[in-house]
Amino acid sequence: MGLDLSRRGAELVPVEGWVTGIQFDGRLVYLWYGSDPAGQDCIAGRAGQLHTFASEDACRAMASARDWPSADGDDGVVEVTDLEPAQDWLRGKRMAIDPQAALDLWNWGADVAHSTSLPWNGGGAVGATCHDKLFAAVVPWVYKMESYSPIWSPRQLRVLREVLGQSVHLIRSTTRR
Repeated sequence: MGLDLSRRGAELVPVEGWVTGIQFDGRLVYLWYGSDPAGQDCIAGRAGQLHTFASEDACRAMASARDWPSADGDDGVVEVTDLEPAQDWLRGKRMAIDPQAALDLWNWGADVAHSTSLPWNGGGAVGATCHDKLFAAVVPWVYKMESYSPIWSPRQLRVLREVLGQSVHLIRSTTRR
């Protein structure tokens, strides 16, 4: 069990961080991202809310003003993760799920839950299978395959929708400004 940061109002800052962005709900927000003292991915925040920024420069300025440590080798290139294809699938605007966007949304939801001490339900054993299938579709060579296209059971699709929906809720509720 992690630190209960959301209820004590403590600020969580990665041991070493960098600027990253997410495209979500039709907007681009920037975050200070890295690892916590236990080595788990985390996002800078306080009292159950993530510190969000409208620009890379604003994020870097806050990090500098507060002396947040920057990761060694931070080359200044900001990666932006587009979560909207997965959101479109959840809304029924896409028939097929984009495995990369779905895996990213899942992982961002888990990182947000950890960073804010909010509850996270990964869907149990069925959820673990879903996550593995998404991972295999994105990086099939890890499983010694050239490619992988998941085939989903109705139960897996239900759990996948639940976990991704939970991720949307967590990200939406912790990035409000």
